[in-house]
Amino acid sequence: MSPDRHTASTEGTAIAAAIAGKGRPARDRSRDRRDQTSEILAFAAVASGEVVADFLPFRGYYTRLFSALAGERGRTYAVVPRDLTRIARIKAGAEEIADFAAGMPNITLIDGPAESAGELPEAVDLFWISENYHDLHDPFMGPVPIARFNAAMFAAIRPGGRLILIDHVAGSGSPEDVTNSKHRIEPAIARREIEAAGFYFDGHCDALFNPADKHELSIFAHGIRYHTDRFVYRFRKPL
Repeated sequence: MSPDRHTASTEGTAIAAAIAGKGRPARDRSRDRRDQTSEILAFAAVASGEVVADFLPFRGYYTRLFSALAGERGRTYAVVPRDLTRIARIKAGAEEIADFAAGMPNITLIDGPAESAGELPEAVDLFWISENYHDLHDPFMGPVPIARFNAAMFAAIRPGGRLILIDHVAGSGSPEDVTNSKHRIEPAIARREIEAAGFYFDGHCDALFNPADKHELSIFAHGIRYHTDRFVYRFRKPL
């Protein structure tokens, strides 16, 4: 077996073990196939010993998986900014994460300001933001000054480290308030904002591509909720 195939096999085994973990709630398991979790985690390539920041993780779906993949030598920071816990859904999610993290020593809950990307205590290998980057642009979250937030993400990642962004696709030429009206964002706009902070684009994953979603409805609309067309982008901080 070639080194590359050996690495892929080892990563696949670790991902399968993380997904099969006994402590995962049934609600998490129910979304694994729908959200193509194995393929997404393969794209993220979290290795044992790495440090991961999971920004606005809600109830910790990916936090648990990152914890298993990073292992005892690694660490996962669940980043729930205290200035956003005024939103009931975010506050409830943070409380749930705090409960299960109490028994998982490699998970730490971080509550620094949103515009500072949580003020992480150490450099991370991976900064993860899934399906809520668009929300940072919206009134109910402040909005968060996006250029300042992206600069803080850049500062939080070690040289050579990566940022992975997953979000709901908005159609080309959508009005600026599409982030609030439909909870979507144009991939090109997100990419432009993030690259402006100093990141370079490092590839995409099509696992969540859904041509049946015509980008016309809110992500909460009947028939499209949980089945939106989503982009998965990876960026890196230069060495």
